[in-house]
Parts: sequence; C-alpha cells; structure tokens
Amino acid sequence: MRRPSTHPKRCGWLMLLLIALLLTPRCAPSTPSPTPDVVAESLRTAADHIAAGEYTAAETTYREAIQAAPDDPRPILELARLYLLWQRPQAGLSALDEALRCGADAQENADLRLELLASAGNWSQVTIEAAERLHAYPNDGTALKRLTEAYLQDYQCVAATTMAQRWHEAIPDDREAALTRSLLASDTLLLCETDTRLRETAVCTQTGDGAYPDTELATALIRDGNWPLAACVLTNAAARNTATAETHAWLGEALTRMGRPAEAEQQLITATTLAPDMPLGWLLLGTHYLGQQKTDAARESLLRARSLDPYNPAPYLALAEVTAQAGRYDEVDGWIAAALTSAPTDADIAKAAARFYLERQLIQADYPLRAIESAIQLAPDDGEAHMLLGQFLWITGDYTGAVAALDTAVTLAPTLGMAHYLRGLALEATGSHDDAQQAFIRAADLGYWP
Repeated sequence: MRRPSTHPKRCGWLMLLLIALLLTPRCAPSTPSPTPDVVAESLRTAADHIAAGEYTAAETTYREAIQAAPDDPRPILELARLYLLWQRPQAGLSALDEALRCGADAQENADLRLELLASAGNWSQVTIEAAERLHAYPNDGTALKRLTEAYLQDYQCVAATTMAQRWHEAIPDDREAALTRSLLASDTLLLCETDTRLRETAVCTQTGDGAYPDTELATALIRDGNWPLAACVLTNAAARNTATAETHAWLGEALTRMGRPAEAEQQLITATTLAPDMPLGWLLLGTHYLGQQKTDAARESLLRARSLDPYNPAPYLALAEVTAQAGRYDEVDGWIAAALTSAPTDADIAKAAARFYLERQLIQADYPLRAIESAIQLAPDDGEAHMLLGQFLWITGDYTGAVAALDTAVTLAPTLGMAHYLRGLALEATGSHDDAQQAFIRAADLGYWP
C-alpha cells in the first residue's frame, strides 16, 4: 500500500494555514463561556464599585468577566466606559478596539469613540471622525458637539461658530449648545435667555450703545478653564475698534494656553503697547516668555509688572521661577519672601510658595517650611496645606511625621489623590506595606497616577 505523500509542495499550504490561524487575533479560547447571568452579575458588581468610587475594583471585576467570557463584548465595552469616566482615554480606546474585534457594533459605539478621542485630546482625529459621522447622521448631537470643540481647539473660530449654529438648531433644548452658539455669535438675547445667572448682571441689563461685553464673558470662561472658547470670544472683541488692552492681554494668555506662542506674543505686545502702565499686560507677557524659556525677556517684563503693582504677589512668584530657570537658586528665597510679605493673609500664596520648593525637592534655609507653616496657620482645615507638610517631612526623611500629617490631609480632603499617594509612600517607608497598597489604590481610584 502506498503511503500518503509528505512532499513539501503538497503540505506547504497546510503549514501556511496553521500559521495564519495561530497569528489571527482571537476573542475566544477553547474554554466554554459562562452563562449570560454570570456576566450580567459581574457587570452589576462592577457598577456598584463605580457608584462607590472604587474604580480599581471595578476594573478588576471587568477584567475577570472578560477572562471568563472573552467572546462577549459587553464587559469590554463597560471597561471602555469606565476608562472614560476615570480619565484614562488611551486605555479606553484600546478596550473599545478590542470590543469591536469581538463583535460590538461600530455605529452604536461611535459616540463613545468620539468621547474617548476628545478626552485624549486627539482633536485632529475627532475632526475626521465627527465629520464622517455627520455625513451619515447630520443631526448627531455628540458629533456636532465634538466637532465644534475640535474647531475651537484648533482656533478656527468661524468654523466653530457655524458648527455651533448647527448644533443648536439640531438640539434647541441643549443648554450647552445654546450657550456656545450665543457666545460665539455674540447673541446676547439668546445668552440671557439661556443662562439665568446673567439676567440681573450688566451683560443682560446694559442700556448703553449695545456693545457686547466680550471681555467680561471671556473672564468667566477663563475662570472655568475654557480657554479655547474664551479665545474666540476675545478674538471677536479684539477685532472691534473699541477693543481694550485688557482684551488683547487675555487673548494673548488664552493663545498661550492653547499652544500658539507666536500669536500669543503678538497680542501681549499689543496690550503692553496700548497700555504701558497696565501691570496685567506685563505680567502675562512675562509668564509667556517664561514658558518659552526666554529668561531675560521674562525677567524684564516681570520686573516692569512688579514696579507697576508692588503689592501683587504674582510677579514675585513668577520672578522666583525665572531665577530658578536661570539656575540662580541662591536668589529665589528673596522673591518668595517678597511674595509672602505682599500677601500675608493669603493661604493660596503660601501654598504656591511651598509647591515651588517641593516640586524641585529644594530644601534650603527657612524654605519651604516657613511657607507651609504659614499656610497651615492661615487655613488649618485645608487638606492640601497638611499634604504639603507631609510631603516636606517625607522628603526630609521623617516618615512617621509624614504619615501623621498625611493622615490629617486625607481626613480633611478625602478626594485629594496626591495626598493618598504620598501617604502610601510614607507608609511604605515605615514598613506598613498593606496599608500603603490600599493608599495607592485609593489614589488611583481618584485619578492620581504620578
């Protein structure tokens, strides 16, 4: 009897097939999947952890469910949503990609992907995918919102205004859409109808020539940290012949925050030219130069700000930064002392002074201990002030004292993730490894990853 041939040409295709099968990504190994009730129970347990703020435990539960049912996209999708809530967008995008490979519907989860991309700051991809989504679904609220934001991030104010109009027309009851559209289009009537907080302010009750109070509104946006929208509102104001030096100064600061240094510098120089005696323009120009590593120019501008406003602690703190940038650490104490002297009752200035040293692990003479003690004296119930003391004690090797200070910090400010992390380091240094691990987990739950 003839034996089956094993000639390479006849079995080569089989080897190629086997290799291809081995290299093909799989969502399900040979182990049987649990019943749907088991997966559903895991999802409920994870949801309970999330409700309690126990994100690390929820992540573990989702991963156990994924391992038990690797062909079920539901726990992978929920893990992606957890990462969005947890502000870990890159991990969320990876989880979403895995869920799609395991059968999740791409169209049904397009909104989740856009949210994750926006959270990751990948605005160029948001622009591409939101535009594609709107081509198929012109009134998709998430796509309209995120494309408006993408245009704002790219300082495309005209395009953002057009998209905000579409967003508002598609979802007229959406308060955020109405506010964004009214701010970009300088529509005071819509703004005052939408934001009840403004109805009794000068924005809505003005009786003069009808000038739109852009700078006042932009200042409110700046307090909320919305620099891109503030930049477009201020750009509208700066284009008018009534634009003030303050408008140009804040527009320059907004553009600095958005990573547009050349345009920012132009606006800040305009501000200092229009109002050479306005301290704000020189202060913002100085901090702009500081961020650009233009140390000499920063020092010159900040000294001008200090001379115009000698009782403002901000120029002194910035001059300390300039001096450190120049490597002259022996001179920084003088600027820090001047900042503390100019604001002797301001705990925030004392904390800022302490952070200046602690971030550099710089311990010299009376600092940062003097600033820390001042902060605690001024605000004894401030958890961050006690955290700074704990950080100082940890750096200087007093681990037991650090644990005590950080215990106080997390009691006063239980959501301060950095305090929990530093407490973990201090506990670890004292040999309390289990307690340290719990502190690290709590810090991670609160979104603190050093």
